[in-house]
Parts: sequence; C-alpha cells; structure tokens
Amino acid sequence: MASVNNYMTNIPTSATTKANSEQTSKATGKSTLDMEDFFKLFAAQLQNQDMTNPMDTSEFMNQMIMMSTIQSITDITNVSLISYAASLVGKDVTVAQIGSGGKLTEVYGTVTATGMYSGEQVVFVDGKSYKLSAIMSVGKLPEKDTSEPTSSETNGTGGNGTGAEGD
Repeated sequence: MASVNNYMTNIPTSATTKANSEQTSKATGKSTLDMEDFFKLFAAQLQNQDMTNPMDTSEFMNQMIMMSTIQSITDITNVSLISYAASLVGKDVTVAQIGSGGKLTEVYGTVTATGMYSGEQVVFVDGKSYKLSAIMSVGKLPEKDTSEPTSSETNGTGGNGTGAEGD
C-alpha cells in the first residue's frame, strides 16, 4: 500500500489548498448541496410549515424530481469520466505539469493505469499519477513554431486576392 501512496505524491491536489478550502468552508459553510442536505432542508420545511397554509405537495414532488435529476446527471458524468480514463490505458498522452515557479512543462508518456484519488479521476503515466484534467492531448503535441512570420504572411500581400493559390 505504501507504493501506491508514493505514486500519489505528485498529483497537484495540494494538501494545503484542501486544508485552506476546508478552513474556508468551516468559516462560511459548504458551497454545494448534496442529497443529504436536500433531505434535511425538506424535513425542516415540513416541520416548520404553517399549519393554516400547508405547502402544496406538488411543489415537494417537483423539488424531489429536480434533486434526483441533478444526482443522476452527476452519476452519469462520473461514469463517463471513469470510462474515458479507462479508454486511455495503453495510449500515449501529453500531460501538463506545473512547476513550483508556475512554469508549464509537457510530460509525454504512455498511460499505464487509471484510478480515483481524493474523489478525482487520475491516470498513471510512466509510473507517475496525474489528474485526468491535466491531459493536454492524446498523442504528442506538435513542436512549437518559433519562427517569425514573413512580411507577406502578416500583411496579406502574398496572394492574388482571390483566396486561392497562384498558378
């Protein structure tokens, strides 16, 4: 199990960021609601409704349907991400890795495995793990063109004005 944790150490999830967000959420509350929160609100609404003017049951049903629809969409999205990550196993990818100075480096390698870490889909590229969202491309990115454009490419004088190549 220790070897798995060694692979997970280079995922840029940043424990400090998570700790900071947890401190913020403790101070300000959660920023999202889940089904458990919905049911708590639902129960509180039932307990505190005005007995002389009770809420319409169709409104409750509409709220329940909306929450279950959102939950279903979330589940489908998660399954799609897992499926996509699994389809990358054995393929070459280019992954973005941001260094401590904020400099972006491209890592090119073969996806050897996939999994979940802290609720996020990760891929293992040549023995290191990366977030699925860090994949820049499937395959190798083309080399950057560092040449300067010629004057005819920049001012539009390199053609006959028809948009077609000259004969």
